[in-house]
Amino acid sequence: MSRMRSFLVFFIPFIVFFIYFTSNNEHNSSSANHMQHDYVEIPEGNKIPSVNISVNQDMSGTWLLSVDTTHFNFAPQKVGSADPSFNEGHAHIYVNGKKINRLYGHFYNLDTLKKGENEIMVTLNSNNHGILSYEGKPIMSMVVVDNQK
Repeated sequence: MSRMRSFLVFFIPFIVFFIYFTSNNEHNSSSANHMQHDYVEIPEGNKIPSVNISVNQDMSGTWLLSVDTTHFNFAPQKVGSADPSFNEGHAHIYVNGKKINRLYGHFYNLDTLKKGENEIMVTLNSNNHGILSYEGKPIMSMVVVDNQK
């Protein structure tokens, strides 16, 4: 009986801490969503970046995300900087509301998508990970892909 009690005294706090820390990790893809990062409001006088995306199935059957930006440069070497940036940074990719990865360039292979409609969204993010916004609206692009296969 004392062995069982000793085990439970160790095991229960371990499980509680494990669940707490894994659920609060901002880079844990299972808990990621687009509200996770703060917004970085672009001040007047700066060029306002924009993003447009398209998603097409390639000949291998996987889906290719193409990202076109204006007034925005990808700067992977500066990711994590504490200071906000307004015209450089990286992007975040979401599929059906779930963050799947960061993006440091103009193309990303989404691999396969579930059958039916899939919402693909890309946000432009400052080097400090905040979602860039202008006049309170996030700078993002979204398309719905209908996967019939």
